[in-house]
Amino acid sequence: MCTTRRSSSDGAGLVTSPEGGVMTIRLGSVAMAVLLAGCGGPKAYVREGFSEHPPKRVAVLPFVITYPYDQDAGVVRPESHTIGRDVLRKTFYYAFTPYGYDDVPLADVDAALASGWGPVDSNGWSSASPQALGQALGADALIYGDISRLMHFSTPLYTETSLQASLRMVDAATGDVLWKQSVKAAERGGALLKKGQVVDFVKDQVRSLNPSVKFLRISDMAAERGLKGMPNPPMELGAAPVRSAMSGRRLAVLPLATKRPQWQKASNKLRTYLAASLQGTPFTILEINRVDAAMRDVGWTEGQPLPEGAPLAAAAERLGADTLLRGTVTTWGRSYWVLASQVKVELLLELIDAETGEVVWSQQHKNTRQAGLLKGPTGYKSLVTAPITGLKTSNLERVGNHLARSMVQELAESPAVLTYVHEPLASTASAP
Repeated sequence: MCTTRRSSSDGAGLVTSPEGGVMTIRLGSVAMAVLLAGCGGPKAYVREGFSEHPPKRVAVLPFVITYPYDQDAGVVRPESHTIGRDVLRKTFYYAFTPYGYDDVPLADVDAALASGWGPVDSNGWSSASPQALGQALGADALIYGDISRLMHFSTPLYTETSLQASLRMVDAATGDVLWKQSVKAAERGGALLKKGQVVDFVKDQVRSLNPSVKFLRISDMAAERGLKGMPNPPMELGAAPVRSAMSGRRLAVLPLATKRPQWQKASNKLRTYLAASLQGTPFTILEINRVDAAMRDVGWTEGQPLPEGAPLAAAAERLGADTLLRGTVTTWGRSYWVLASQVKVELLLELIDAETGEVVWSQQHKNTRQAGLLKGPTGYKSLVTAPITGLKTSNLERVGNHLARSMVQELAESPAVLTYVHEPLASTASAP
């Protein structure tokens, strides 16, 4: 059975309980066994017939912490809980946007809720019916997030950041549940749990000082697991998304090319990471399903790289895209040398103006993660096992996700890109 105790960090070596008392963390073997206990979550519920009649426009509502903080007892919601709640919602939204739905931008959701029911954090909107919310947001379906556990605890000996939540999609017209999934994720570290990786231990301690960083990492895991059971309907090419007032240029993330055919599956994952990371940039990101529909019309075969000489301008015109992001996976793999191992991802990206074909921005970067001798293990067992565990597919995917994020951040902060967003390139046809 999973433990459901909710607690929050209140300084080194102490945890503040929801009941208002202060508990000293005992570091004995029994206490540690409880802290490390866990269980698998259930499979997603999907209403029969969902895929035949999916909703078109979906709004992700503000996530709610369901634990009833006892204000009379002097227990105030820790700031780290508010950070964890908001990070989980944003991360889920960004992971959800590549799916075949028209999603309502979070800023638009919050503005509409505040206009109709007062400040979002007051939760006045939560008493409204799905029908009222759907009408206010112009949405066919709503996604609710109820968070039952949030924890951020950090000492030199033990660190833990964890969450548990229930997510559900509701038909705005009927109130029926269309999809439901429970998720939980945790990242634990510290001297008691580290396998001799001195460098990793130091990094873990630094990250633990910032709950935003820790919650971002575990929210990534929670969102990925939660969406595994989410139906992903094909999107009609002609159904143009509703633009937000804050939207910028419309950007299509094209299928990535690969230097080796066996990396095609990895390129699809990297493409999803890029599309999710691009949310919140000055661009309006077109859903991957919509882009794929347009690319098939110009000769692209799903699961394959773009053909040479593909008429990208024609695809962009069909999509109404102003900008294209194309790229090549130049490295994706693992190396093992008995006492050390390495996972490595390298990616080339180009941002292209759809009208002129000009390359606005281009960069090639790599990201690596090492384990074993090169990371300084302190024990014989770690010396042998660290290189093997370092080869896990999850480590390779994490390196790829981090690379995608860092390259998107560099793109979004590029002076050339910012200038391009606000000062469109002149068409060569109209140039003097």
